Amino acid sequence: MKRFFITLAVALMVVPTVFAQSGDSGKALKALAKAKDAIAKKQDAATWIKLGNAYADCFDAPINGLFLKNSMDQTNLLLKGQVRLGMEQKEINGKTYNVVTYIDKEVYYTENGVLMGYKVIKPLTEENPLEKCLEAYDKAVEKGAADKDMNPLYVALAKRHWDAAMVAYNMNDYNEASKEFEQSYLINGRPAVDALDTNAIIYAGIASVLGKDSKRSIELFEKCVDLNVADGDIIAMLADSYKAQGDTTKCKDILNKGFERFPTNQGILVSLINTYLETNDDPEKIIVVLKKAQENEPTNASLVYAEGNLYKNMKQYDKCIELYRKAAELNPTYVFAPYNEGDTYYQMALDLQDKASAEPDDNKFMELNNQMNDCLKKAIEPFERAFSIAEDPEIKRGCAEYLKQIYFRFRDEKPEYQANYDKYHKFLEETAN
Repeated sequence: MKRFFITLAVALMVVPTVFAQSGDSGKALKALAKAKDAIAKKQDAATWIKLGNAYADCFDAPINGLFLKNSMDQTNLLLKGQVRLGMEQKEINGKTYNVVTYIDKEVYYTENGVLMGYKVIKPLTEENPLEKCLEAYDKAVEKGAADKDMNPLYVALAKRHWDAAMVAYNMNDYNEASKEFEQSYLINGRPAVDALDTNAIIYAGIASVLGKDSKRSIELFEKCVDLNVADGDIIAMLADSYKAQGDTTKCKDILNKGFERFPTNQGILVSLINTYLETNDDPEKIIVVLKKAQENEPTNASLVYAEGNLYKNMKQYDKCIELYRKAAELNPTYVFAPYNEGDTYYQMALDLQDKASAEPDDNKFMELNNQMNDCLKKAIEPFERAFSIAEDPEIKRGCAEYLKQIYFRFRDEKPEYQANYDKYHKFLEETAN
């Protein structure tokens, strides 16, 4: 439920708009009207520049004094004279903000009072001021404006888009942030500026990934490749974007080429492994990749563990158990290694159970049944080890579920088996939601 915190008496809310808004707003509107009158009479470079500047001022006026990361006290000082209509709490994508409302904008603060974003709710013009500003500047160039005059204007306009992108990003509006970052990049590419701001195009791509617009992220990251600014992480995100579009062939091709260039990049490696595992394709190829990665990082337990998973999927259980144990030796706190060793023994037991149930010969049935019991008992030690080091509650409960079932099966063999069954049964009851 929303909670409202009224910060001003109702009487204060009837202050006329002219006093509630920034004094810059009135000046900007007058300047825009004057510039439009001038452009209707004379369309030379200087007049177009004045029109562009007027639109830029209309964009700036409502947000003058708002700086990301400033405190609420600092912002109140900078917005002195502008009436606060009220404050309420709003939740955006799981984050709670204190939102202060003015006549023309909403200002978003963290619960600790740090300014994280803002929205103009009453713009000075129905036109998009930054779009109109760019149009006017481009017209000035057509009319012969010198690069030295246009350079600082374009740079300032690109900075406005960059700032707008940062605000959108902070507010988790990633698709809007992506567009603003790209526009900043494009403006800096104007001949009068000719500054290749590769950070802007990179951030545009990353924001589009966060916004789950894989088609757009492909276009932006391909641009990064063309500009030769794509590192291993960008290559991994590009490949994942193709996969999100359903093109796993292109995804694999990009990852394999990326791995050749960036063999130690974790983003590429993880994506490459996951892609091959998800498609159940070419296990031997990914093993070659893993072996090469292990040469680069011989103490990385997760790489050995990943190889174990591949052998597990191929039902080469002895090999995968060997690798899980090696991973545990490399990193004794790597809980997935003992957990999956135990799970492998459990899976072996289930396979033997299926064989036994289909075996008509009593002697062979008993032999298979004994092998199944042996596998279940072998699963106890790694599951116990995983339980003891697990920090994640769900992993700990998973271990307990396995151990409870195994100890229940053998509870009549030894008193300690019954005691351990009781132990894990009690743990699961106490940690149940």
